[in-house]
Amino acid sequence: MEKNYGFRKTAIILFSLIILLSLFLGNVFHDGDADEDKEVVKLMTEETGEEEEYGPPDTVMIGVYVFSVYDLDFPGNKVNADFYVWYNAKNDSLELLQYFELVNSVEFTKSGETDEKRGDIVYQTVRINSRIKKSWDVSNFPFDKQTVELVIEDFDKDNTKLVFVADTTGSKIDKEVHIEGWKVYDFGIKVVDHTYETSYGDPAIPIDEYSAYSRVIVYFTIEREGKGLFFKLFLGLFISVLISLLTFFVNPMDLDPRFGLSVGAIFAAIASQYVISSTLPQNESLTLVDILHDVSFIFIFMCILASTISLHYMKNGKKSLSQKIDRYGFFILSFLYVILAIFFVTKSLN
Repeated sequence: MEKNYGFRKTAIILFSLIILLSLFLGNVFHDGDADEDKEVVKLMTEETGEEEEYGPPDTVMIGVYVFSVYDLDFPGNKVNADFYVWYNAKNDSLELLQYFELVNSVEFTKSGETDEKRGDIVYQTVRINSRIKKSWDVSNFPFDKQTVELVIEDFDKDNTKLVFVADTTGSKIDKEVHIEGWKVYDFGIKVVDHTYETSYGDPAIPIDEYSAYSRVIVYFTIEREGKGLFFKLFLGLFISVLISLLTFFVNPMDLDPRFGLSVGAIFAAIASQYVISSTLPQNESLTLVDILHDVSFIFIFMCILASTISLHYMKNGKKSLSQKIDRYGFFILSFLYVILAIFFVTKSLN
């Protein structure tokens, strides 16, 4: 019995030692594998450069000087602008001039690039000649105000790698910038983050993971000096309405002048609308041009309607009633047309 007991005791001790040894060797191999995994991750990170994402982004000061604005193209929704851009950066490997992007341009060219070291600052400048896309707001034409923007980004580096800071002191618009028939004012520069909500089809990027870029917006306001232009454009329209109103002084029985003048006034108003609209971009909203022409069409039609009623009474022997319609029709329609025209023009000025 004692012999069997000693044998079992020895077997239990050996079995326990084997288990402990197995656990020890397992931990050793596991730690080795973990170290290898870490090494692989480290190598992958070094090869792809992803470790840079965990560092702070480079901060670059940017400034803009606008020295020319010209060729305002309203039907084509474009405008030309020439300006200088400069960068102040501490990192000389950013290649800012190479990755410069004017986001809202149709086309642009770069010239006169400089890249100099000023102490510990990398100073870079470039001249940009550009054609900018601009959606003109002509709701109040010819008393409209427009805000022109220049939108700048670095298309290679998102805001985890590069952040712009606006040089608000040095950025300006040249005082010699002059656009015929316009006033230029309210220049400014600001920096915003813009997110592109797409992965650009890259299978390595999660579908809901988007990139944001530091965006510089340079803006200024131009206001049309439109009082003289208003009378130049709408004088023909107002005369056509006046001609239609003057038909109230023609005998209703004289059909050719009585109705012919009003019909001619309608065609003159249509021609006026066509000529003015051809100088403006397509606009789905109701503009001042549309309102004044629509009101004019309605009043010319009312003149024709009143003439028809007056002719009816004249043929039925009610001459006095016909004369009253002509007399009151002229004064009432003239008064209402002037009031409405003044109201809509004043509203567009505010």
